[in-house]
Amino acid sequence: MKEAISNAMIFNLIIIFVVVLIMLFIGSLSYSKAFKVKNRIVEEIEKDEDYTENTVQDINNWISSEGVGYRLKSTTVSHNCPSQDDGVLVSDGTGSNPYDYCVYEYNTCNRHSDTYKCGKYYRVIAYMYFDFPIIGDLIRIPVRGETVTFNAVDTSSDLGHVVPNS
Repeated sequence: MKEAISNAMIFNLIIIFVVVLIMLFIGSLSYSKAFKVKNRIVEEIEKDEDYTENTVQDINNWISSEGVGYRLKSTTVSHNCPSQDDGVLVSDGTGSNPYDYCVYEYNTCNRHSDTYKCGKYYRVIAYMYFDFPIIGDLIRIPVRGETVTFNAVDTSSDLGHVVPNS
């Protein structure tokens, strides 16, 4: 009888180990998708140096045509983009953007009174998803990224000359 209990214990440990490995694999795939989408959004914004309707169309076309597997905005559960300090929400998955990512615009001249360079930049939030039955829409983990500062103006002198993007 002692051997039967030991075998059951080892079998349970193996099952737990396999389940943990599968969860890590699913998590890494989901993170990879969200990271790829976030990076592509940042690249498109930096290419146009602004977040325009053309940028939204390019991003949405890429997501739908590349087969990234990124999710459309959920119709069953209402997820809103979180509020950000000093950021203006410019895209929240409504209108012409059916995918679930958020884009915020920041004006660096308004953030700090002693700012060396004034300009604007964008912060992007894409989400990791886990397709579990029933609770799948409830689990959303953000992946954040930022663009470079555009139209940077040097405020350290009275000249206010434009500083090239680095």
